[in-house]
Amino acid sequence: MNKGKPTTWSPLTCFQEQSEEKIVLIVLNQPLPSFSTFHNLWKKAVYRACTDGAINHLHSLSLKEGYSNGHLIPDLISGDFDSSSEDLRASFAKRGSEVIATPDQDETDFTKCFRIITDKMKERSEKVDKIVVLGAFGGRFDHIMANVNTLFLAATLTDIPVYLVKGVSVACLLQQGKHVIETDTGLEGGWCGLIPVGGPCQNVTTTGLQYNLEHGHLEFGKLISTSNTYEEDTREVTVETDRPLLWTMAVKNLN
Repeated sequence: MNKGKPTTWSPLTCFQEQSEEKIVLIVLNQPLPSFSTFHNLWKKAVYRACTDGAINHLHSLSLKEGYSNGHLIPDLISGDFDSSSEDLRASFAKRGSEVIATPDQDETDFTKCFRIITDKMKERSEKVDKIVVLGAFGGRFDHIMANVNTLFLAATLTDIPVYLVKGVSVACLLQQGKHVIETDTGLEGGWCGLIPVGGPCQNVTTTGLQYNLEHGHLEFGKLISTSNTYEEDTREVTVETDRPLLWTMAVKNLN
């Protein structure tokens, strides 16, 4: 395994009001979190994108909160447009959104949107701390797995950390090597896990967990680490893995 400098992850800092992080926000076609949580992320975003039917939820939120037509306008709306109306897309376009049709059915709207965003980020000089994807785990199970697949693809397209979010769940993909996951925001929920989604991980070592691994083997059909939690007073978790490994954790108060 890689013996170099660990990769540091800060999954929950973007949810802190006082955080000055700059993020890219991608909104998928799922119900949005509470307005306070959503607006906090929206304010931190230097670029905002919606996939197809996500604009329905954004429009509903704007109406519910009594905002005028000039508020909550994403920079990008993309997708095959089977889940949103032409009139609503035109309304957002009139107010400044770039609308890009991506009819290719070999990839999901999320994947196609992510490709567009990474190209645009390469054109911009502004530093981005992370990409936050809202609505990644709701609804159909095949959609959830497709979103996890996009997380694997994302690692080939950008070095910016990517976090999938929905409800109380946050997830990111740890590549081969050493990782430090910060767990000192006060927003950490009571559970966490390490899921070998892409294939067996034959050499995993952790610290900071209640149930740590030492050169452990994680594999579907054998052992996977779910319903784990943190050692008392821990401020970080370390993970060293020989294969890509999904880290997931609970976050408080996002509904």
